[in-house]
Amino acid sequence: MSGVSGLLNIAKSAILAQQAGMNVVSHNIANANTEGYSKQELTLASRPGIKNSAYTIGQGVDATEVRQRQATFIDKRIQSELTNLGKWETSRRVLEQIETIFAGVGESDLNVAMNNFFNAWEDLSSNPESLEFRGQVVQQGKALTDKFHEMSEGFTEIRSNLNAEVDGAITDINRTFRKIWDLNRTIEEAESTGNAANDLRDQRNLLIKEVSQLINVEVQTTNQGGIQISSGGIMLLDRSNLIELTTQTVSEGGLSTTRVYAGERELNVQGGELGGLLQVRDSTLTDYQSKLDTLANAIVTNINREHEKGFGLDGSTGQEFFTSTRVAASDIELSTAILETPDKIATAAGEHDWVNDVHTSNGSGDNTIARQIAGLRNIKVLSDRTSTFESYYNTLYSDVGFDTIDAMQNQENHQLLTDQLKNYRDSAVSVSIDEEMADIMKFQHSYVAAAQLINVANKMMDTLVNLLG
Repeated sequence: MSGVSGLLNIAKSAILAQQAGMNVVSHNIANANTEGYSKQELTLASRPGIKNSAYTIGQGVDATEVRQRQATFIDKRIQSELTNLGKWETSRRVLEQIETIFAGVGESDLNVAMNNFFNAWEDLSSNPESLEFRGQVVQQGKALTDKFHEMSEGFTEIRSNLNAEVDGAITDINRTFRKIWDLNRTIEEAESTGNAANDLRDQRNLLIKEVSQLINVEVQTTNQGGIQISSGGIMLLDRSNLIELTTQTVSEGGLSTTRVYAGERELNVQGGELGGLLQVRDSTLTDYQSKLDTLANAIVTNINREHEKGFGLDGSTGQEFFTSTRVAASDIELSTAILETPDKIATAAGEHDWVNDVHTSNGSGDNTIARQIAGLRNIKVLSDRTSTFESYYNTLYSDVGFDTIDAMQNQENHQLLTDQLKNYRDSAVSVSIDEEMADIMKFQHSYVAAAQLINVANKMMDTLVNLLG
């Protein structure tokens, strides 16, 4: 098409193209503060020209596509860092809760309780026949067992809370997977007909980041515009299938534990908030609890061994001070006989009469056994005989502190990396108001020029009609 009518068509295509450009810019400005939104850009292409006998005349312009700026590599790095951040953020939070179990104040500290207990034995060794000092031994022994119970109950409460948090995380993950799956299908359907689904892709990318902070996932794109998500080698979401995560509660070593399953297969969760919850619960917390049980067991075993050798005020011997069948932090107890009859507390050693084959006390004033039990505080009986009761506990307490600091530092590092990557992404794909204002001026000027071109074409048409009229 040539002549005035061709000029009108070219001007019309220019106006439509500039209008489309203004629409895209307006959409960008409207979503400048929308989380996860990526800048969209209009692609323009010149129409094929028409060749006459002497030259080729262009036919105007078409708006061919609205492209979305992408930063695929950065997005994958952000997903990875969010997974690490979610894990360490959760680990730090739970470790700080665990730290409060150890960080007793004043008389509530386990070290203080142990020292008070052994101090009571030292006082008793100075006057083995004193009923008051015997009562102090019982009282401080009871305070020690109560402190062990309190700490064990704290572990149990945290474990119960972690199990509930695991269930909550599973619910959040399944809900997010469902949203991604629905968007996935909508995007594939839209793009299969040639329609761009840029805004839906932004929503899906935002959800992928959200779920990445909850659990470690691997994301693969498909040729149809969809994605596939797997975790721990198990495909959880693809074009036609969505496997929801479930939990099963099992008892391991007397502890209630929640396991995560994808269908019938147990899922190996390594990262994200869920990974942090599982690691702290199944590894860190269990290790601390086991070491506290080891300390309680060592106290029961070593004190009972010495106590059973001695004689009480009432002449009894072979009496255990702690109940020998209850050696964990959760159930350590003084023996009923000691609680009810402090006279049975053994302070005196004895000698064996080989003629009559009997073991006799050295006398109620003897303090040999009391001194030996008081001295156990300085004997290395733990960690392959490298630690005393106090140093063993101090090491355990330090481990909790170091683990908390490590989690805090890891969280800060991954938060810094995540923030940096988000800044890189924003600079690459986010909306810049300055850029949009420049585009507005560009499209506006082109629109005005195209409108002026139509005015010129109309005048030319009027002139031509008048000449032919």
